Amino acid sequence: KEMVDDSYNASVRLIKIVNDFLDVAGLEQKIIEFKKERFDLVELVKETISFQETEPLLGAKKLSLKLNLPPGTIPPVVADRDKAKQVLVNLMSNAIEHTKKGEITVDVQVEDHFLKVLVSDTGSGIAPENRALLFRKFQQASKSIFTRDVARGTGLGLYISKMLIDGMGGKIGLLRSEVDKGSTFYFTLPAAL
Repeated sequence: KEMVDDSYNASVRLIKIVNDFLDVAGLEQKIIEFKKERFDLVELVKETISFQETEPLLGAKKLSLKLNLPPGTIPPVVADRDKAKQVLVNLMSNAIEHTKKGEITVDVQVEDHFLKVLVSDTGSGIAPENRALLFRKFQQASKSIFTRDVARGTGLGLYISKMLIDGMGGKIGLLRSEVDKGSTFYFTLPAAL
């Protein structure tokens, strides 16, 4: 059973690596098309929170999850729904990966003509000297820039997320981070006003 579990986990990691490389190639060569569709971002966030990839990870680490929504009517966004979900899954997976205890918080805010999604954690945080590595290809902002944790991933997740958000007319970034206290990443998408 242990060998089968190891083989399964290795296969899942390999599929993710191959998909990351395919995404990067397609985005860099500008052959990936973006749909422009109106959709309810709050509904997408709720769906992603209960997504089969993130929910078991939260439970395994005994992390709590909080969703904060603004009062009043929240307008839909105009973007590619599947690609927006891919970015949110990546930010949530990163938050869970780097958090040993505490909680993950997802906030949705309305800002000018954009909707903003913030993913906060109470995890390890990112040292100021490593923040420049974020959103770069094959980089992980770990304690040493020379050490890669290959079990964690390829270092392409944030790079892909940035290209996806740029392609949808939004912005993505690190809002705040403090070592051993956590980080907040965000992305914005154009509101359909």
